[in-house]
Amino acid sequence: MTAPDLPEPARVRVTRPRGEARRRQILDAAMELFAARGFNDVGIAELAAEVGITTAGLLHHFPTKASLLVAVLQERETRVSIEQAKYQAETGDFLGAFLHILEDNERRPGLVQLIAVLSAESIATTHPGHEWFVARYESTIAESARELSALIDESRLPAGVTVETVARWLHGLADGLRLQWLLSPGSLNRHEAVAQFTALLEPYFKSPRPGGAGS
Repeated sequence: MTAPDLPEPARVRVTRPRGEARRRQILDAAMELFAARGFNDVGIAELAAEVGITTAGLLHHFPTKASLLVAVLQERETRVSIEQAKYQAETGDFLGAFLHILEDNERRPGLVQLIAVLSAESIATTHPGHEWFVARYESTIAESARELSALIDESRLPAGVTVETVARWLHGLADGLRLQWLLSPGSLNRHEAVAQFTALLEPYFKSPRPGGAGS
């Protein structure tokens, strides 16, 4: 049987990097505009103009505005996850990695604002980011609870408190302080405030955590 004709390799090598670069431009522009004004107040035509392409050109990469939103959210989440995993692999310290990400994010206020604005908008069940945020919180809390279970002796915790409770407190505190920091940047240091909370957990640790005050 004769093999089917395939595209010339040179053509593939030329077009794919160009398409990926354009896709990156669109994601970066969407991140900036969504962070500044939210998802609902930014139009596809405006995004296309920001990148310097036609609306049809943008829709070639992202068929709908909703698909672009999910791609933006996933892109931001991927960047954070890679950095957190790298830090944790180097130190063996889950809480230290969590605090490292908070500190790193404070140098990127646009990305912090992006999540704050879009997560608030997505409370509405009709928002295209609603299901993404629901799933994200479920997976994040579950993963954090698993990590904390390796650190915390649950039998030492106050009655009714579990490692899942602590995981929810940890993320709830970080999210609440994020809003306060965005509204009044000079009023607090978010990662230091969360670090103070993690220090309160040390009496419940199975052993001193790597890099912790008791190590």
